[in-house]
Amino acid sequence: MTARVNRLLAQIVSLCLLIFVLSAAPAAAQDDASGPVTVVDAYGEEVVIEDASRIISIGGAVTETIYALGLGDNIIAVDESSIYPAEAFDLPQIGYLRFLSAEPILAYNPTLIIATDDAGPPEVVQQLRDVGVTFLIVPAEDTLEGAIDKLMTIAAALDRVEAGQALVDDMQASVADAGNLVSTLDARPRVMFLFLRGMSVLGVSGAGTGADEMIRLAGAENAVTSYEGYQPLTAEAVVAAAPDVILVTTNGIDSIDGLDALLELPGVAQTPAAQNGRIIASMDDLYLLGFTSRMGDAIVDLTYLVHTELPRPLPITARLRGDSATLVRALQIAGQWDMLSGEGPFTVFAPQQSAFDDLPPGLLEGLFSSPISVQAVIGFHIVPDLLTYADLLGMDGESLPTLLGTPLSVTVEDDTVFINGVAIAEPDVMASNGVLHYIDGVLLPERP
Repeated sequence: MTARVNRLLAQIVSLCLLIFVLSAAPAAAQDDASGPVTVVDAYGEEVVIEDASRIISIGGAVTETIYALGLGDNIIAVDESSIYPAEAFDLPQIGYLRFLSAEPILAYNPTLIIATDDAGPPEVVQQLRDVGVTFLIVPAEDTLEGAIDKLMTIAAALDRVEAGQALVDDMQASVADAGNLVSTLDARPRVMFLFLRGMSVLGVSGAGTGADEMIRLAGAENAVTSYEGYQPLTAEAVVAAAPDVILVTTNGIDSIDGLDALLELPGVAQTPAAQNGRIIASMDDLYLLGFTSRMGDAIVDLTYLVHTELPRPLPITARLRGDSATLVRALQIAGQWDMLSGEGPFTVFAPQQSAFDDLPPGLLEGLFSSPISVQAVIGFHIVPDLLTYADLLGMDGESLPTLLGTPLSVTVEDDTVFINGVAIAEPDVMASNGVLHYIDGVLLPERP
């Protein structure tokens, strides 16, 4: 058999061994709801919640929060704005939150509906309440305080106050981290946010919007403050704003078919932002403007994106790159995020997202069954040294020490480096404290 087949067989053996180890790991326990709870909704009215076993979640921030609180399995259907986490894509959809219809919602026989206060139309909301379905409207104010209020209202409704407070603490810590980063800088870039929904809906954010709040929290200035809300994009307004940075969402840029189309919009090409290549289009609507439980992370990311002079440590480099969602989640669960944000240097063999997605059914769930199991696997991908691809090309047949303590083998074939038989697909993604080499598989330690 070829060396490649031998490597593949070795990986399969390792997978089987790891499944055996992880299957013995205790599953994370979840407390059962303790019975009826009473919460105050966005309109100041008391809502009694007796059964949260069949939830219809309306609003991306609501869905994300329920998953973050550990009750994603209770959701039976979502609206079209629920694009995170990935598990939400597998759920039935009941339409868009502002254009609801009672019939498809009632067809799922929910015991609880949770929606943000921009859900509608109002007559449909009232119709659902009139038939006796418990309907909780949570606040949707686009501020940090509003995000906390929304999160804690949902946490109280689902009897997960302690878990909700932990999420709030993390959010506030991230906001503080962003503030500390900005405090070291003198520059405050002028940022203009464009809301795009195809060529027929082109808006510029003024003051008092969610985009305005995010720009402020990221230590920048809104380039347009002469009005509140959004106004249509005009060449004169864009040129007069003279933004250092133009900010759009991935959903917006996709709706007009890409960056080239953006540069053809009235006045955009004449801005300092366009002329200096300072266009940020790497955050989706929900992440940037949803004011969700990930808001703290979104502020940190926007801070790094706006202030390019900030050195980016390994975890931030991975998160900003995209295609690293499972790796980022693993680093956070395992407690290795702070370590890899330290002085270093480190070399991280980072599995591409497709590599995690291709794991056998059940293995990924086993991997995340406990922080210890995550830590062991991710530690097997980290070498406490700085090794570029050029360095690795000269190390054929050698082994590398890992944080797990188990060594990795280096082999070179036709100028391609393999780590434990897994190819490096994208080398030398440099960070301020090390390097990421993206690999096309997950390295799994063999059972002792």
